Order: sequence, then structure tokens, then C-alpha cells
Amino acid sequence: MKYFPSLTLPMLALFMGISCSSDNGEMKVTHPPYFDLISYFKQEAQFLQKKNPLILKTVGKNEQREQKKLRLGDWQREFELFSSSDINKPDWLQSYRIDSADGKLSYRAKAPRLRTKQITIYKDPKGTVRHIQILNGEKNWLYESSERLDYFPDSLYEIEKEQSIRIIGRNNYIITGRIL
Repeated sequence: MKYFPSLTLPMLALFMGISCSSDNGEMKVTHPPYFDLISYFKQEAQFLQKKNPLILKTVGKNEQREQKKLRLGDWQREFELFSSSDINKPDWLQSYRIDSADGKLSYRAKAPRLRTKQITIYKDPKGTVRHIQILNGEKNWLYESSERLDYFPDSLYEIEKEQSIRIIGRNNYIITGRIL
């Protein structure tokens, strides 16, 4: 095999440039086409972190419930399920149908394989968000789950999850945070 020193450096630079040009092969979306859940809940978390309100938190599994009054130390973590339902990914740009009417904006999944099935944002006449509802679901031969996430700014958040694992059975979970 013949060695070409004049081509080695340019080829090496080309391969390094290709391998470093993207983050795990994903393009970044600079202007989200859909409602930006990540930014919205980051802003809400920062606001609530500063306000440091007392909340009445209820956590439950099946029929068991536990309730406590407390102050949360990490609102970003508390809103993680909401933020992880973001649909602004390059591969999903044409995957949701948008419906809008009278202060209600909905995104519905066109394909059943998508985890986030629907996001509905309710706004008042001034355009302020009053309620966000997210429906998620996954299903395969071993596992099935559905989630309903509701957020009412400066008032209440609720996460309801139903999970069925073939060997273990069905469980229902609920987390409610009422801001006092």
C-alpha cells in the first residue's frame, strides 16, 4: 500500500470535522415549531424556586396515599416529566397535527409509535397559559403505560400514571402538588 503524506492531514481533518459536526447525529432545532415545553417549565421552575412556596404534596400507589406539606428544593426535577414530553425534535417536525381554537392549542400525534400522544395548552384572552395537559403512552408486548400530566400555573400540578407489566401486573400512581 502506498502512503500519501500530502493527503493524510486533509483526510484526518475531514474525518474529525464530520465526526464532531453534530451532537450524536441530531440536529438542533433553533426555533421550536411547537410549544416549547422545556423553556416553559424551566422558567416556571426558576420562578417557583425563587418564590419557594409551601405545597401540599400527595403521592400514591394504587389505593395507598401519603400527604405532606413541604417546600421543594428542586422544581426543575419536579417538572422533569413535563419537560421530557417535549415534541420539538427534528425527526418529529411533521409528526403532530396542530389544532387551535378559542384559547386552546392542541398537538396530536399522527403516529401511534410516538410516546407523547397529545399536548393541549389553554390560554386566557391575554395569551397567558392557564392549563397544560399532556397525554403520554407506550405499549409493547411486555409493557404498557399511560400518563396524564396536568399543570395549572401557580396553583396545581398532577401526574397520573397507569402501568401494566406482563409478569408484575397493573399499578396506578399519582403525584399531586397543590401550591398553598
